[in-house]
Amino acid sequence: IMAETQKEPSSESINEVRTLLGLVGIEPTGSDLASLERIFPQFRQKVDRMYEIDTGDEVTAAVFRAELDS
Repeated sequence: IMAETQKEPSSESINEVRTLLGLVGIEPTGSDLASLERIFPQFRQKVDRMYEIDTGDEVTAAVFRAELDS
């Protein structure tokens, strides 16, 4: 179902899939290659997210509250 809602693979993802598999001697054909090319961009995005480096940009500033003298 998820694969059906994805947009068409780009030529960049197609070339990347073929290159990566070729490096290890795997040459998928037909529907196998089409399936890999379709799911690769989303899979790559998930893996990239796992390895994101925390830059600390999310740190909140300290807040000091002034007390009123009565």
